[in-house]
Amino acid sequence: MRSMRLLAATAALTVSSVAVAGPNWTYAELGYVAADSVGDEDSGGFVLNGSFGFADVFHVGGGIGAFELEGGKSKGGIDADAFNVYVGYNPAMTDNVDAIVRVGYAETEGKATGGRAKAKALGLTFGTRAMISEQFELNAFATYAAGNSKPNAGTKEDFVDWTYTVGGIYNFTDMFAAGVSLTIDSNPIEVDGVEITSGNAGTLFARINF
Repeated sequence: MRSMRLLAATAALTVSSVAVAGPNWTYAELGYVAADSVGDEDSGGFVLNGSFGFADVFHVGGGIGAFELEGGKSKGGIDADAFNVYVGYNPAMTDNVDAIVRVGYAETEGKATGGRAKAKALGLTFGTRAMISEQFELNAFATYAAGNSKPNAGTKEDFVDWTYTVGGIYNFTDMFAAGVSLTIDSNPIEVDGVEITSGNAGTLFARINF
């Protein structure tokens, strides 16, 4: 059902025929993430992302983030640091809609009172970005990730994961923009077999275009 909703959203983006320019691919942004906690404490954090577009159809990018899951280490949860890098291909489907294919690498390290854990993965992303007006963008992405995690015991555990993201961005000027996105993750985040957050999250961010 999630895949069907994503495909429907993507199809809706690609049929747009508004005569405006396509999305910008060179920017920096700062965002706040609120994750879906299972327990009583909040989960969230901050992310700093950036992208650089070149040769009209390519882009590279990445980001770093710092999070507190279930209140963070001081409240019995987890402090987590993460980073990701990627390279992408973004051919124009129409004047205002770009298709997206990306290959990336991501790594996360969590710290809790009982020790540390680390996860790393390679990811493949497909999606679209569509300017439905000169100021407003809609986008949708699906990412398949395969990697491994290393819990406190030291034994590596392989995993695969699908995430789906939809979002919108409003450009107040050519330089300044703000946006919101919702990410649905197929795998919850667990510690010692106990689910602490579903992995689903919303992000609110401010962007500077270059």
